Amino acid sequence: MKKASAGFTLLEVMLVVLLMGVAATAVTFTMGDSGPKQTLTKAAEQFIASVDLVLDETVLSGQFLGVVVDEDKYQFVIYQDEKWQPLQDDRLLSSRQMKPEISLSLVLEGLPLVQEDEEDESFFDEPFEEADVGLESANKKPIEPQILLFPSGEMSSFDLAFIYKSKDGQELQLNVIGDALGRLSLGDDNETR
Repeated sequence: MKKASAGFTLLEVMLVVLLMGVAATAVTFTMGDSGPKQTLTKAAEQFIASVDLVLDETVLSGQFLGVVVDEDKYQFVIYQDEKWQPLQDDRLLSSRQMKPEISLSLVLEGLPLVQEDEEDESFFDEPFEEADVGLESANKKPIEPQILLFPSGEMSSFDLAFIYKSKDGQELQLNVIGDALGRLSLGDDNETR
């Protein structure tokens, strides 16, 4: 009696390789749908890339630019004709709206953006009084950029928190830290609070 061969046929090997490929593809597509951490990382990295691009533009053009940060969006503005104007011609640098579950919180040079003892008047009221660029708050006062980008490649120091709030109330945070020398980095993200 002859013993049967103990190996696999070429067809069986090819079938296993095909099934492994299909499984790997399915896993890749499933993982492509990002979770909270990936969503925050993507939003923060887009902000960093945009600020780097705009900072390079300030150095090349010699113009002052800035970033207006709201709770749910940010926008780049340029100082022209003695007033702040939004960058409208550039699709990549237009106003960036955050997803509904993401909010922004800005701290400038160690101070929160809004302080309880803060006066309604600004140091910049005089030069920007007549600026009418569509960036107005409810009381019709022009909004000024909180983060300034200078032609020297420097910028205002800041800590911008991207905060993901889930439907069950848990939060995940990722910070973008900018220093006065124009360097940007991702800070540590706080685990669920």
